[in-house]
Formats: sequence, structure tokens, C-alpha cells
Amino acid sequence: MLFGLVLLPLRLLAGPGDGISVGSWVLSPYVDLTLTDVSNVYKDRTNAVQDYFMEPEIGIRFSSSSETNRIMVLGNVFYSERMYDQETIRDFRTYGNTLTLNAGYGQRTKLELIQSHRRLDDNDRHASDFESSPMSLEMVEDSNTLDLQRKLDQLGGAISRRFTDKLELGATYRYSGVRYDNKTEDRLDPKDLTVPYGLDLDGHILQLDGGLGLTDKTDVTLSYRHGRQSQESTDGRARLDTLRLGLRSQGADKLVYHAAGGFERYQRPGEFKEDAEIYLSFNFSADWFLTEKITIRAGGFNGTQFSSFYQGNGLEYYQVWAGLGYRWKPSTIFYIRGIYRYDDYLDPVTHLGETKDRHDTRLMANARVDYTAPGNFLRLFLEASYHEVKSNFDFVEYVDQRLSIGANLRY
Repeated sequence: MLFGLVLLPLRLLAGPGDGISVGSWVLSPYVDLTLTDVSNVYKDRTNAVQDYFMEPEIGIRFSSSSETNRIMVLGNVFYSERMYDQETIRDFRTYGNTLTLNAGYGQRTKLELIQSHRRLDDNDRHASDFESSPMSLEMVEDSNTLDLQRKLDQLGGAISRRFTDKLELGATYRYSGVRYDNKTEDRLDPKDLTVPYGLDLDGHILQLDGGLGLTDKTDVTLSYRHGRQSQESTDGRARLDTLRLGLRSQGADKLVYHAAGGFERYQRPGEFKEDAEIYLSFNFSADWFLTEKITIRAGGFNGTQFSSFYQGNGLEYYQVWAGLGYRWKPSTIFYIRGIYRYDDYLDPVTHLGETKDRHDTRLMANARVDYTAPGNFLRLFLEASYHEVKSNFDFVEYVDQRLSIGANLRY
């Protein structure tokens, strides 16, 4: 009887596609299986090697919310293995987790916490798990790092309060870090990066925000952020200070946006304040719900940070993206997306005895269709992607095209 009383509060319901309900928690175990054809396995400019790989992934997504939805928790734990048909030297195992907590929905005071750890090689497939959070985008990776085994860590917290119908104040802390295994030289053959290893990076940012209502639909915003960055083997920390003024939508149904611009000062170790560079700074995001079936999303940001490859050097980066989603039927969704990225290294770079400024341009595009079977337990997808890097250093350049087909089974 005592055993029954202990289990009495525990309601366990299960249904394929709906997950397993344990009290207020919903657990959704899943299995992904993807087959991908790759046109340029080693991301090499002149010696493209074609192959295909199988990539099974197992994981569990979980969520919980209070009866009033004022507290919500979302998360994911995953493990996958990539297995090439011919280029088995590029086989890789990846794992990680993401976690988000939101509190105060519909209230004057709101709280958000995020955490993620991901071990990966190649592109970061789970980066989109955090894409909707304003704390997700704070550090970027050099173009070369997409070939290296590395660990990414993100941690953040944000609190805001609307004191009156017109005034809102908030504070945010973000941490981003990347660690390189530096045991991948044999996996890069035939591509020669001619750099010894990746340099670990850490970045901490504290941001203060204010919003003042101009109309019932628009706030004017002011933000200040202070950050410290460290680079492996470099003494001292870089300092950044950013001030932005912007506009933000409030209570809009069709168009949700936030756009801001201002200035950023970036001071590397050993530089005097008067010698620190000052850059234009911007950040924007917009979701336009054009119809019930069509959604357009766009965003962009820029910043300055240490490089993962050149000690003491940094890069100024710009990134913009746009995407369109079309729900053809309740079960079928089409999606296209494009990303443009530009990197400008702060100091000249030396390669094979030649020293000059380095500028990289990265273009990424993908198109995808998802079909969800009745019951929501099976999802099939087909995706095509294009990835190109151009640079005034030839060894960085490559073009890679991929075609993937896959299935996702979830309980």
C-alpha cells in the first residue's frame, strides 16, 4: 500500500508521437537516420573528394510547464555517429545537450536561462536549438574550424521587468566557449590547413537593456554591453564595449522585430584605450507571418572577437540571413534559407611566406521539405545544401554541396 501511495502522484501516459507524460513532464525519445551525399569531404579547393555517409542519432527531447504556462522547460540530449562509405578516416561521434528555462510568461517579470554542450565536427546541426533565444549568437568560428573536432559550451541568463506600460528594464549574462581536441591532423588529409592547431576561446558578456514605449506597438530600446574575451596562449583579455539604440515591436501579430545600431570599441591585450578600434555595431531580427501558411524570417549581427587560429589576432565579422517557410499542408512544410558571412581579420596573416590582410566570405544555402505522417510519430525529410567559402588566401576556399534524405521516429 505504501508503494502505491508513493506512485499515486505519478501519472504515466504514453502515445506514439505524443511522448511519455510523467506528471508535468513530457519525454519524447527519438531516433534519426540520415543518408547524405557529400561533394567535398575534406573541403578542399582543388581536390574535391566525393563520398556519402550514414548518420544515425538517438536522443530524448523533454519539456515541462506549469498549469498556467508561466514556467516552461525545454531540452534535448543526443548522441550520433557519422560513418562514411570510403573516407572512413572522417568518421565521427558527436553528443551533447541543450536546455532552456522560461519563467514569467504573461507577467511583468520574465526570466530565461539557457545551457548547451556540444561535441562536434563539421557543421553544427544543433545550433538551431537555441536560435530563437537572444542569448544564442555571441561568438563565431573561423572558416577553417569547420574541419576540426571541438567542444562548444554556451551558458546564459536574462531577466527583464516591465515596470510600467511604457518602461521595461533588463539584464543579460552570456558565456560562450570553444575547445579544440587538436588530434585531427590525420583526418584533414588531403587538405593542408598549414596551421598548428585551433586556439581555445572564451567570451563573457554582461548586457543592460532598457525599453521605452513610443506607441502601443513600438518600443525604443537602448542597450549597453561589456565583454571580456580570452584566447589560448595569449596573456590578458580583450575588452569590448557596445552601445546600441533601436526599435522593438510589442504585441504585434503579423510582424515581430527588433533592430538596433550603434558603436563598439574593441581593445586587445597590450593596447591602450586611445588605440582601441571603434566599429559600427548592429543587430536585427524579424519574423513576418505573411499568411497562415507563409512565414518569412530574417536577421543579422556583427561583432569583433579573437581568432581561433592566429595568436593575438582577431576578426571583425558580419552575418545576415533570411528564410522562408511554407506550410503546404498540415503534414508538409517547405523551407529555404540563405546565410552570408564576411570576416575581416584585424592584423595581416602570414601564409607560405606571404603576409597580407585576410578577408573571408562564407555563403550557405539550404532547401528542405518535411513530411509528418499521421500520428506525428514519423517524419521524413529531403534537404539540399550549398556551402562556399571565398578568400584572398587560396587554402581557405572550397565549395561543398550535399543532398540528404532522412527519417525521424519519435515516441
